Amino acid sequence: MYIPLILSREHAAATDGTRMFALFRRKKRSVYVRETAMPARRLDRGPNAKIYVYRRVIFAVSILLTLAFIAKVVLSFFGAEYVSFELSGNAHYTEVQIYDILAEQLDNIVTDSEERTATYLKENLSYVKEAHVSKHVMKRLLTIEITEREPFALLRFYKGFKTPPVPGTTADRESSFFLLDVEAHVLEGIEVEEAGVPVGERFREMAVLVAAGDKLPKVGTAVQASGVPLAVDVLEIALLQQPGFAMQIERIDASRSQQIKMQIEALPLPVWIAGDAIESGLHHITLLLKQHKVRLLQFLKVPPDTTQPYLDARFEDSLYLGGYTKTE
Repeated sequence: MYIPLILSREHAAATDGTRMFALFRRKKRSVYVRETAMPARRLDRGPNAKIYVYRRVIFAVSILLTLAFIAKVVLSFFGAEYVSFELSGNAHYTEVQIYDILAEQLDNIVTDSEERTATYLKENLSYVKEAHVSKHVMKRLLTIEITEREPFALLRFYKGFKTPPVPGTTADRESSFFLLDVEAHVLEGIEVEEAGVPVGERFREMAVLVAAGDKLPKVGTAVQASGVPLAVDVLEIALLQQPGFAMQIERIDASRSQQIKMQIEALPLPVWIAGDAIESGLHHITLLLKQHKVRLLQFLKVPPDTTQPYLDARFEDSLYLGGYTKTE
C-alpha cells in the first residue's frame, strides 16, 4: 500500500511539472510573436504609420536647414573682401574696375552660380561680350576669362529728329556721339568739343553712322534706331570686299533703305546705294574711283546749276550723276 502512494505523488509532481513547462513555452512563444509582430504593425497602413513618416520627414528637413544655416555663417565669416581675382582677355577693364562692379555681389559670390556672375558682368560692363567664370570656394579665388567687344564705328545721333538733318546746318550740331561695335552695340558715350566733333584722336579716322530718334541710345545695349543696323552692314561689307574704298568712307546715312547716302573722302558729293544691292553698288563706286576719278573731279570743278548733286549707284549696270538741271 505504501508503494502505490509514492508513485501517485511522483506522478502528480511530474504532471504538474509538465503543465508548468507547457505553460512557460506558451508564454514565451506569445511574447516572441508579440515582439516580432510589433514592427509589422508599425509599418502597416494604420493611423500611426503616417505620423511616423511625417516625423521622419520633418526631422530630415530640420537637419538640412540647420546645415545650410551653418554653411552660410561659415562662408560669411571669411568676408567677401578677401576674394581674389585672376583676369584674362581684359583690355578696357582693370581688376579694380571689375571688383567695383561686383562689389554688391561679393557677399554671395561663393554661393551664386557662375552663369549668374557672367551675366551680371555682361549687363554692367558694355565692352564685355562673353565671360567665363570659375570659382574655387576654399581658396576664395574667382577666375574670369573675358572676351571684349571691339570698337567699329561712331554713331552720331540726333535726338528729337525724325531723319538726320543736312550736314553743315545749325541743326547738324545738335547731336550726340556713341561708340559702336560690329553688332551695333553701344560701348560708350563720346564727349564732343564746342565745334560738335568727338574729343580724341582715335575717333578721327572712324566712319560716322548717322541716325535720329526720340530717345538716345543706351550704353550696353544694341541700338534700336532705324537704319543703324543697315549702316553697320554697309560698312562691314565694304571692309570685307573693298577695304581700300572702305577706308575712304566718312559718313553713312541709312535712314532710308533704298537711298543710303555715303560721303566719300575722295568725292565732294554724296553717293547713293540701295539696301538690296549693297555689294554691286560698292563695286561700281570702287571701279569709278579707280578708272574715272580724275575725269570726274575735273567735271565737278565747274560749279553746276544744281541744288544738291549726288552720284547714284543704285542701279545694276549704270552710274548716274544726279541733281543737275536739264541745261547741264
